[in-house]
Amino acid sequence: MKTFFPLNSNNCRGLLSGWTGWVTGLRLGRTLKAEGTSRGDVLWCPCLPLRGSARQKETSALSVRGEAVTRGRMRLAVAASTVAFAVVAGCSGGSAAGAKGRPAGASDDVLGGTRAAQDEVSKALQNPTGILIDAPLSRRPSSDKLIAILDTPTGTGHLKNLGVVDAARALGWRAQLLTVGRGAEDTATVMDQALDLHPDAVVFGATPVALLGQQLARAQTLKIPVLADSITDPVQNGIISTSLDNPTQVAEYGRLVGSYVAAKSDGKAHAAIFTISAYPVLTVFANSFKQALTAACPTCKVLVVNQQISDLGKNTPQSVVDTLQRDPNINWAIFSLGDLTIGVPEALRAAGLQGKVKIGGETPTQANLQALRAGTEEVWTGFTAAILGWRDVDMLARYFNGESLDAANRTLLPTQLITRENVSIAPLDSTGYYVGFPGYADAFKKLWQLG
Repeated sequence: MKTFFPLNSNNCRGLLSGWTGWVTGLRLGRTLKAEGTSRGDVLWCPCLPLRGSARQKETSALSVRGEAVTRGRMRLAVAASTVAFAVVAGCSGGSAAGAKGRPAGASDDVLGGTRAAQDEVSKALQNPTGILIDAPLSRRPSSDKLIAILDTPTGTGHLKNLGVVDAARALGWRAQLLTVGRGAEDTATVMDQALDLHPDAVVFGATPVALLGQQLARAQTLKIPVLADSITDPVQNGIISTSLDNPTQVAEYGRLVGSYVAAKSDGKAHAAIFTISAYPVLTVFANSFKQALTAACPTCKVLVVNQQISDLGKNTPQSVVDTLQRDPNINWAIFSLGDLTIGVPEALRAAGLQGKVKIGGETPTQANLQALRAGTEEVWTGFTAAILGWRDVDMLARYFNGESLDAANRTLLPTQLITRENVSIAPLDSTGYYVGFPGYADAFKKLWQLG
C-alpha cells in the first residue's frame, strides 16, 4: 500500500501532475486511483476544488478501500487491513516542496525520520476498541471491602480517583477519598489518615515512594495492602503493584507526541516542554518525548522547563510567556500534564503571543480537548483516567481473590493521539473528558463475573 503526505497546495498539485486515473470527489478531500496501485492506495489533497456545493476544507482524512463514512464534519474510513493517513499543513503557508514532496532544505536523515514518524502517527490516530485487559477473574470478589484513596491535587488525578470510587461501588465495596494538599509533607500526612481508617487497601498515585517510607512500613505492620499507580518505583514495602500508568506506559505517551511533532515539523521543531520533576513519572514523558523527536528529527531542538506543583495555574502561565520571549525560535509548547496549561492561553493572549506556538502534551483536561475542537491547540495523547481507576480496582480484586496479577501488570491502558482532525470522533464522555473506550464499565463487570 502506498501512502503520500502532501503538505501544502504546491506539493498537492506537483504530486498530482505525475499521476493519471480516476478521481472521486469527497466532501473533505479527494481519493485518487493511479496506474499500478490497488484500490486501497490513497492520495489525498485538501487543496483541490470540490464538485457541487461542498466547501474546500483544510483538514485530514482517512480512506480505506475507496469507502467513506461521515460523522459530524469529518469523513473517515476505518479498517484493520489498510489505512492511509495524510498529514496536512494547510493550503496556505507551509514549506515549499518539490515534485516528490521534499521540504526545502530537508536532509535525507530528516526525511527518513519524519516519514517513519508519520507512519507511527497514522496508527495512533485510531480510537481504541477495548480496555485491553481480557483475563477474567475466576470468581466474583467478596463485597465486604473498604478502600482508602489518596486524592491527588490535580484534575486528572481526581478524575482517576472517581473512577476508583465508581468501580469499587460496582463490586459492592466502600471507598473513601482523602484529599491531599500541594505541600511536600501532605501526602504522608494523608497516608497516615488513611491507615487510621484500617481499610482493606490503600490506593495512591504519582507520589514517589521515598516520601512515604514510614507510612508504608506502618501499612506492612498493619497488613494493609497498598496499590500505587503513576509512579516510577518498583514494588516494595507492602505495595502489591506499581505497574499501572508506569514508565512503560508514560514513555509511550511521550513517544507518540514526539513522533507527531517530528511528522509535522519538516525538521524545524524547536520545542519547550513544561513538566513537574516532583512527579518522576512526568519526567519519563519529557525524556521519551525528547528522545522520539530528536531520533526522528536530528535537527529539532528540545528545552525542558521544570515547574513546581504549586505553580499550577499560578506561576506556570508566566513561565511559559517568559520562555517564549527569551527564545523566539520556540514553535512548540509541550506539557507533561494538561493541568499545567491552566491559565496559559490567557497569558499568551495578554503577552501578544497567541498562535506563536503549537500546544500539546499528555493527560489533557476538558479545556485542552475543547481547544483542539476550536483549533487553538494541536495534539494530546488520550489519558483514560476513568479506566485507570477501574484498573486499580481490578488489580485489587485479583489480589483479594488470591489470583495472579501477571496479566494486570503487563497490560497497558488504551490510548491514542487526539488532534484537531479527529477530536470530533474521539471517545469523550458527556463532560468532555477522554474515556478511551465508552463501554469500559460493562467490560470490567464481565471480567469480574458480575453478570
